[in-house]
Amino acid sequence: MRRFAKRDKVADLLHHAISNAFLMELEDPDLQWITITDTRLNRDLSLAKLYYRVVDQKLHKDRAAEVIEKNIRHLRRYLGKNLRLKQLPELRFIYDDTPGKAQRIEDLIRSIHEGNNGDDS
Repeated sequence: MRRFAKRDKVADLLHHAISNAFLMELEDPDLQWITITDTRLNRDLSLAKLYYRVVDQKLHKDRAAEVIEKNIRHLRRYLGKNLRLKQLPELRFIYDDTPGKAQRIEDLIRSIHEGNNGDDS
């Protein structure tokens, strides 16, 4: 098995390029509050799933999705000019709710432990 597959390299390249575009290249100031947390490509490199989070609570996740959608054409143009890829994959942005899910699991575990502590007589 190869240590670094082409898919991993392209995913990393996309991840960094999109993060850079959000911070410095695209003109919408709301993009600077959106961070890419993970990038996954399918086997034939035709689809990139980009997981994102909002780092400023003033920017709601629904508004962040609108901001990304509004700037997708400019982002694709930027990526096309700056990445050496035969074909730019379709970009699909997905809100990353992992921290919220982790907090719910921790809360459930805590409530179970608190319930068990009351049973030990």
